[in-house]
Amino acid sequence: MYNTEIQKLTGFNRIYQAECFPDDVDKMFGKSTGDKKRYLRWLYTWLSILDCDGMSVLNLEQFEQLKGTSNPNLYVIRHSHSQINERYIYMYADEDSAILLTAFKEKDASDYQSAITRAEHIIAELEGE
Repeated sequence: MYNTEIQKLTGFNRIYQAECFPDDVDKMFGKSTGDKKRYLRWLYTWLSILDCDGMSVLNLEQFEQLKGTSNPNLYVIRHSHSQINERYIYMYADEDSAILLTAFKEKDASDYQSAITRAEHIIAELEGE
């Protein structure tokens, strides 16, 4: 069971987050508050672009549609030059609004699959399934 309420992300017009997203970010960084601040600054920079440009960000290397999933509406924000290889899975509520679903560190392919499964469960709960 996940916390499946949607909350508008403070400081953005069209970016929302699943209620469990902040907990996933906290788990990803653990007690490393310095890393968390630095990487969240990076994330917020790209979220600002997503907030302004909607789906047109998909032509940038930091944004991509996830392939090989049962849900074609899953996307990822990736920090390609990151030392910790963090990833943020999101979906579009419409062409302009995005919902952040989960965050994780990619150490191997199984991490990606676990995060995709988690994101799909969150979407199912949001849709009341």
